Amino acid sequence: MEAAAREGRIASLYRMIEVNPRVLEDIDSIPFVETPLHVAARLGHVEFGIEIMTLKPSFAWKLNPQGLRPIHLALQRDHTTMVLRLIDMDKELVRAKMREGLTLLHMASQSGEIDLLTKFLKACPDSVKDLTVRSETALHSAVRNNQMEALKFLIRWLQTNTVEMEPILNQKDEEGNTILHIAASNNDTEAMKLLMKVRRMDVDAKNLQGQRALDITDNAEMKKKLGRAEESARKIKTLRSLILSMNEGLIRKTGMRQNMSKEMRSAYLVVATLVATATYHAALSPPGGLHQIDAAGTNNTLIHGHVASNSSKIYEGKSVMSNENFVAFSTMNMCAFVLSTLTIIGLLPKNVAWLLLYASTWLLIINFYFSMTVTSPTDLTTNLVACIFCVFVLFFAVVPIPFFVTGNEIVDEGYHGGRS
Repeated sequence: MEAAAREGRIASLYRMIEVNPRVLEDIDSIPFVETPLHVAARLGHVEFGIEIMTLKPSFAWKLNPQGLRPIHLALQRDHTTMVLRLIDMDKELVRAKMREGLTLLHMASQSGEIDLLTKFLKACPDSVKDLTVRSETALHSAVRNNQMEALKFLIRWLQTNTVEMEPILNQKDEEGNTILHIAASNNDTEAMKLLMKVRRMDVDAKNLQGQRALDITDNAEMKKKLGRAEESARKIKTLRSLILSMNEGLIRKTGMRQNMSKEMRSAYLVVATLVATATYHAALSPPGGLHQIDAAGTNNTLIHGHVASNSSKIYEGKSVMSNENFVAFSTMNMCAFVLSTLTIIGLLPKNVAWLLLYASTWLLIINFYFSMTVTSPTDLTTNLVACIFCVFVLFFAVVPIPFFVTGNEIVDEGYHGGRS
């Protein structure tokens, strides 16, 4: 069997199966073994490797006596096609761990293979959470090996995807070092400058020796910059803690969770979108209709199927409701619209695109306000609507802050961790 794997001969494989139908099962029964797939992966025999994996998928997860799986051997020998073909057959192989807990993502980060990092994360986004036996992420691997481009790529990916960024970014290794500590110990000024600009990076974190990055680096310029960054971070933490404590009771009473399943998030988005659509339509077409002026210049209003005419000064396009009813309707309608639109924004993943959506949402809310004032029956109701709108904006701009500040994490309820 080993000879067939070395030569990559599929015909020889099946001749051996004819002689001994249990030959693959016998190999699979050994806990740590060099399978034919290991041999094919090491030598880059793609077709033979795919044939073996089709017959015996478990071989892809077998560790050899050196603690390596076939896919790790293929990556070590730069057999990229073999690696990608195996991942096509089983995407969870991206999370398969070799000795010391290294995954494909760690290996690609060590060597700075951006194309492979892109493909691995596309196949299995959760692989970015995987840790080695030393509790290191792929970001640790990139910083330790001075792979600046890999570090930039991983940070950009975290910023633009739905995974929770902060725990991964500030993950500590077995000695309590974050990636900023490692960059400081390496005196990697480029990496330190990059990490200090990342919004969620904890520049004030201490390792098990009680050292911050500021205490580790020997670069005088970086010491000054880290000192300023730490001071700024402390102020932000204080403000953030204050906001969270102020709103903790509200979050607890409403029962809203930041960690929610994808299905729950989708359901909330659908309902919030329906409410926003209905309330915006109601602002454009308030109950009872609008005053119309016919061709003769007479003020005619259709109310409950009857045409009413009057000579009082009524402007075309104004609501037929009384001042009291219009104010009550506007208050409830604005409340529902602002709440629903901010809920939509709060449920979306926080990234660069989110900032654009957040800005456009506030423009829509302002446009909604102008729609209400256009149909307002009198100047008095217009002023009241303006006051109510300002109150809503001030209140609802503060209440959602804990959700915006802490971010959202999507929990896949059907996932319980990768195979190891």
